[in-house]
Amino acid sequence: MERAYYQEEQKFDQLWFKVIILMTWVPLVTIFGIGIYRQLVLGKPWGNHPASDTGQVVVAGSLFLIMTGLTWLLFSLRLILEISEKGLQYRFPPMIGKCRLISPGEIGEYRIREYSPVREYGGWGIRQGGFRNGVAYNVKGNTGLQLELKSGKKILFGTQRPDALKSAMDRLMKPQLT
Repeated sequence: MERAYYQEEQKFDQLWFKVIILMTWVPLVTIFGIGIYRQLVLGKPWGNHPASDTGQVVVAGSLFLIMTGLTWLLFSLRLILEISEKGLQYRFPPMIGKCRLISPGEIGEYRIREYSPVREYGGWGIRQGGFRNGVAYNVKGNTGLQLELKSGKKILFGTQRPDALKSAMDRLMKPQLT
């Protein structure tokens, strides 16, 4: 069994992220809660052109299911990186569930660098930064491993442990350099 040189798992667990989710949920639950209470419990039509009771329940229920699904998706997203003698393996479940492997022979250059997630890639997640920047897999922070593959493709992986990642990449690529 091969031993990993490096492993890292990152989740969207930043406070600002949780606040945005909460700021989305609270108004929706409040507005629809008031509407349903007013129309179904008090018997007073809600709004200028009120929907039927069934329509209200269907819309509120559908919205609740969609919001619950999106919230689950956002909180279950995570970036998993592993470097072993086989190469760099990564996943971004639930979007990319199966491990993808970049073998040492595919890698032309690599370096740890600071980057601007918003300016260079448009934010966090699985992001396309255009032809110049390539694709980024990032969850938080502004430090990452920049790979330039021999095919010309560029891939950036965000990291919270840049020194350990650089050390693992050096170990992985050392046989390629000799």
